Amino acid sequence: MSSTELSYDLLILGGGLAGLTLARQLRRELPNASVAIVERQKRPLPDATHKVGESSVELSSHYFGTRLGLKEYLLDRQIVKNGLRFFPGGGHTHAIEDRVEVGPPQLAKVPSYQLDRGRLENDLRAMDEADGVTLLEGVVVKHVDLAHGGQAPHRVHVTDLDGDNARTLTCRWVLDASGWKGILRNQLGLTRPSGHEANSAWWRVKGRVDVKDLVPASDTAWHARDGEHIRWQSTVHFMGTGYWLWYIPLSTDHTSIGIVVHDAVHPYETIRTYERALAWVKKHEPRCWEQIKDLPAEDFLVHRHYSHASAKCFSADRWATVGPAGVFADPFYSPGSDFIALGNSFATELVRLDLAGDPSFAARVEEYDGFYLRFFDVSCEVYRKSAPVYGAPRVLPAKVYWDDFHYWSFVCQYFFKSCWKLPPEEHAKFVAVARDFADLQFKGQLLLSEWAKRATDVPERMHITLPPVPSVLANLHLDLEKDMGTSELLAYMKDKHAMARELLLELALRALLELGPKAGAELAQVVGLASWNLVPSGERLDAETAEGGARRRKLPAVARDLERCVGRTRPHPDSPSIAALAERWLGRPAMAAPEPLMA
Repeated sequence: MSSTELSYDLLILGGGLAGLTLARQLRRELPNASVAIVERQKRPLPDATHKVGESSVELSSHYFGTRLGLKEYLLDRQIVKNGLRFFPGGGHTHAIEDRVEVGPPQLAKVPSYQLDRGRLENDLRAMDEADGVTLLEGVVVKHVDLAHGGQAPHRVHVTDLDGDNARTLTCRWVLDASGWKGILRNQLGLTRPSGHEANSAWWRVKGRVDVKDLVPASDTAWHARDGEHIRWQSTVHFMGTGYWLWYIPLSTDHTSIGIVVHDAVHPYETIRTYERALAWVKKHEPRCWEQIKDLPAEDFLVHRHYSHASAKCFSADRWATVGPAGVFADPFYSPGSDFIALGNSFATELVRLDLAGDPSFAARVEEYDGFYLRFFDVSCEVYRKSAPVYGAPRVLPAKVYWDDFHYWSFVCQYFFKSCWKLPPEEHAKFVAVARDFADLQFKGQLLLSEWAKRATDVPERMHITLPPVPSVLANLHLDLEKDMGTSELLAYMKDKHAMARELLLELALRALLELGPKAGAELAQVVGLASWNLVPSGERLDAETAEGGARRRKLPAVARDLERCVGRTRPHPDSPSIAALAERWLGRPAMAAPEPLMA
């Protein structure tokens, strides 16, 4: 046993996606600071390395491509993603062509990527070394002695994989990117429940598993929707109540296949082995089972109760947890890499403030930590109540529209425009807007979930293109690349918050109309709709008595766009008018004699 001591300014625990991208960001933004990574897995990593988190969305793709300067690399070595594609209706009908398809009509202008993690992490290690990062591979962290306050260094005790060559690494900052191991989170007892209980199983197979092969070639109308044949580039979701099954293509000619199940509907035991997972697919998505049952699995992993929160992620004692080492919500919409991007960026800014001796450092730590944890809580709400929505073909498209609207209106804009770098008094204005969006988000997710619980709709053969071009939703996506100053951005977000409030009203009206009097009344009472103060304008009520162009002109822009994107509302045969519903549940004075609300 030998004992030596090495010292670095910044020591990263873990050389996965979070740690490698953090090292690259630190070297780009703080080139005078020495950076080292401690990672137990030695190179070379095999292609299609078995890690969760292969799909990126707009925020993380902007981080990888623009902030880290990897856009050309991603275009050359990874797959450009064709958005998110959903097929609700599992458990009711298994013919893909007879189910609602929700997905983009073309490749997005603001790109995202499908990431082969083995290839990406191998390449990032080489890039980091070229940037001057020290990689300590085949090294295991045994314990971290954190210094509290003052200038004393942290001491990280490590050994080789076999337990030999013990040594101590000292550093000013410990940055924990150790994934679900969560070295600091567990050592400090910071782990907290997220309120979302779900499980996942996933594996890789060689070759392309293409959704188009699930539909007979004779069904030319279905195949004609995808004239460029780029469906396979999407993250494809086959969905039913409390579950979704994914297909994700990888650039190394592999396909990632995975299952996500919510505890309350599909217990962990149903997917905990490869044999059980395949049997689960056979039961719930039999066409997919026929497609994949004879494809040898190159690996298999399960993760029980993957979602977790933390009491703290950033500390004035000069440590931080990023990626799943701190918090993790859910694979749906691929937010894991978004949290890596946001957490890494917060950590880098805090390191910068500390190294510069900025007197605001401690206050900014508390500001960032509070914002990050609140943002995580709001993000988890997107998933906590979503199990019934996954099985509701009429509600799911509305949820996707709602979630996209919030994501592109605030979350992405906040990150694309680096709002956290603003002076505290300016940043506080955006934090206030975030709280306003959060209030709507909690109400919207509750509404969607309770609507789905009462929905009786069945799958139907149709394609909902989200987002169609042109549309309000598509404009929100394109606006991500729009240059805006601080004041303009704040005004933009406030305007979109007002539209989101109108959107919540439209979703409430849609739910009440489609559920009918009895179920609609139950919904309104369960969610406390009367207390939400969603009062439609007189013009909005008048629109329902008009027709054609006159009706469209009277509708608010977001109401027109919702109809354009997900289709017209289909009122229950016994549903009262919007005016009567508004008078009963939304506090709107009756425009005429009220109609009966209960059958």
